[in-house]
Amino acid sequence: CLSLEEWKNTFSEWIEHGDPEALLNSTIFFDFRPLWGNAGLAEALRAWLMPHAAANPRFLHQMAANALRNRPPLGMVRDFVVDGGTLDLKLNGVSPFVDAARIFSLAAGVAATNTAQRLRLAAPVLKIPAAEVEGWIVALHFIQLLRLRHQHELSGAAEAGTGNRINPDQLNDLDRRILKEAFRQARKLQARLAMDYHL
Repeated sequence: CLSLEEWKNTFSEWIEHGDPEALLNSTIFFDFRPLWGNAGLAEALRAWLMPHAAANPRFLHQMAANALRNRPPLGMVRDFVVDGGTLDLKLNGVSPFVDAARIFSLAAGVAATNTAQRLRLAAPVLKIPAAEVEGWIVALHFIQLLRLRHQHELSGAAEAGTGNRINPDQLNDLDRRILKEAFRQARKLQARLAMDYHL
């Protein structure tokens, strides 16, 4: 367990040095929430962290470049790009939204940790149209719904550990079309991130 000052030093190292391990830690630890004990310590850390991260454009640029590595699995002709016949809904569906929301919230000084809240609160600061943000949120919620529904169907089954991977050919036509549009929304979100950070 670290003190507030030790956590500040740790986060400062990650922000100021931005090596691959620091970026990985940032994607994990920047979403912290207090679960037990003195919540004031977490609030004090977040109050210190938000302006510190926002003041480091190199760090945000590196975070954005890292976030763009997980692309939505759509091909050139807008069909799904599968790996072993399946799509990874967490890595290539949910992560693009979560990662972009984290970066937008850090850039805008938004302290929220919920992805939808981050997007909604950062949008006015970053001049992102509300309708665009709502499209992203609806897309994220649909991908999460498919993911949870699939995991529920697998619960107790031998392949329960594969709950993030779905075979798109097993989806009904409506879910398949909506999932394609959800992935298009993820592409739009990533295009916005790439534009904002010149990537």
